[in-house]
Amino acid sequence: MRAARLFKTLLRRFVRDERAAAALEFALIAPTMLFIAFGTVEITYALQANKRVENVASSLADVISREDNGLTTPELNDLWNAVSPLMWPNRPAGIQVRVSSVLVETPSRAAVVWSEGHGGYAPRAVASTVSLPAGMMIQGSSFIMGEVIYPYRPAIGFVFGQGGLHSLLNHSSQSGGTFNISHQAVRRARILDPVPRILN
Repeated sequence: MRAARLFKTLLRRFVRDERAAAALEFALIAPTMLFIAFGTVEITYALQANKRVENVASSLADVISREDNGLTTPELNDLWNAVSPLMWPNRPAGIQVRVSSVLVETPSRAAVVWSEGHGGYAPRAVASTVSLPAGMMIQGSSFIMGEVIYPYRPAIGFVFGQGGLHSLLNHSSQSGGTFNISHQAVRRARILDPVPRILN
């Protein structure tokens, strides 16, 4: 009887003690708040890297599409060198870039005229077919295609890193916390149609 009264007294004190309630609330909310904070930072970084990869692909395709004399080897090397500043502050280590000139031969066939790769990205085979949106399949028109693959390694690894939320949801897409961000950009040749590749 005495023990029961003592237990009730202690229980009432615990329920009335606001410090205990605050500690319990913090213990319940803290993990969620940390997940939101770290997740927001990591997703923001990944979206910024994605935007830079997209910018590299579209910038290379856009510059080459404006060629008025043909693309020379020194000009191509300058474009490869421009990848690093375009990716800043992300490190460009491991980035693969490919540019190709594509000619629409018939309303149902677009073929590669020339292709160049950088960073281990193999060029497309000359005369190989390329898939383009239906609106671009106008016979006689040509396009410059820029393609980029970037191995993104998360800075924190909370959401996208090895053992993070992304790897729990998609087991096959990661290796050591790194996953590929890829983009393709297609630009209409503006002056020369198609843009020739000058080997010098």
